[in-house]
Amino acid sequence: MSETVNKRSFGLDLVRAAAGVLVLSVHFFLNNGFYQTPAAGGTMLLACMARMLCMTCVPLFLVLTGYTCIHREWSKAYYRKLLPVLLTYLGASGICLVFRVAVLKEAISPLGMVRRVLDFSAAPYAWYIEMYIGLFLLSPFLNAAWKALNDKAKGALVLTLFAMTALPGLANHFGQVLPQWWVTVYPLTYYVLGAWLREHPLKAKSWQLLLGWAALAAVMGAAGYLNAKSGPYSWLPEDSWGSWSLTLQAALLFSALVKAKTPPRPVKWLVERLAKLSLGMYLVSYVADQLVYPKLAAAVPAAHQRLWWMAPTVLATVTLSCLLAQVIDWVVGAVMRGMERGRKKGA
Repeated sequence: MSETVNKRSFGLDLVRAAAGVLVLSVHFFLNNGFYQTPAAGGTMLLACMARMLCMTCVPLFLVLTGYTCIHREWSKAYYRKLLPVLLTYLGASGICLVFRVAVLKEAISPLGMVRRVLDFSAAPYAWYIEMYIGLFLLSPFLNAAWKALNDKAKGALVLTLFAMTALPGLANHFGQVLPQWWVTVYPLTYYVLGAWLREHPLKAKSWQLLLGWAALAAVMGAAGYLNAKSGPYSWLPEDSWGSWSLTLQAALLFSALVKAKTPPRPVKWLVERLAKLSLGMYLVSYVADQLVYPKLAAAVPAAHQRLWWMAPTVLATVTLSCLLAQVIDWVVGAVMRGMERGRKKGA
């Protein structure tokens, strides 16, 4: 979902792979009846905590984007970089639409399909693409502004955006104290946070960062559990993508993963493959979800007990989604190579 820095880095691939798997993991809670189940008992407390761990997924992608893309400069050729993303979205949309019509028996006309592609509902998880397009278009201009700032001003920008997007959810629990209007521009906060972490990496050891990430997620998960008061889970401001807690979780987890050393070759290959397929895997995971979760519900009728089946369930959705994403990657690669050959012939 973002570019590499100079040469391929295992740490950055690990961030991409982890973010992709965490996205499909947080969908476990969306699809397994978690939000309709009373938050009571030890299993549901653990589920609330596990959910907050997984909610780091989208923030992790956005921090990675700022980290890897902060040196992009504007040019006419710059816009071509968006084409593989759009082609991946079109491929995922095609697969999702065929599945929805052929398997789920949805009545979608050809014109309806076109409309769904254009409004980003063809692939039901494609809201990220709609957001990413705007961030992509702004990136070179944000980068020019970042480059013009001195170190203190860069820190002030990070804190200003954090205050605008993350602090209102904390301060406005019992009535509005801070303006709420800017909370939806949280992608900019994560983008500049990634840029800041590139220039000012956190000094703590990886295990300390991971412990901090897990501890914060556990505390916020417990807070959500208590807030439910034995009823169905109710979203807190801290659950939103731009919240202060998820901003801190993303900084901690990103900083831990990006330091990872290169592992043995089979593990390296697997991480690189997951990283390469992360966008397509995420976009087509709707298909896997529709195939896997009904079987989980039939096999484990008690929703609160499904947590214990999380690992094999997510493994199944990741595997199926990767297989579909690989097909998309082959097609997108062939199209891009064809276009490149056409440009060379025309030059």
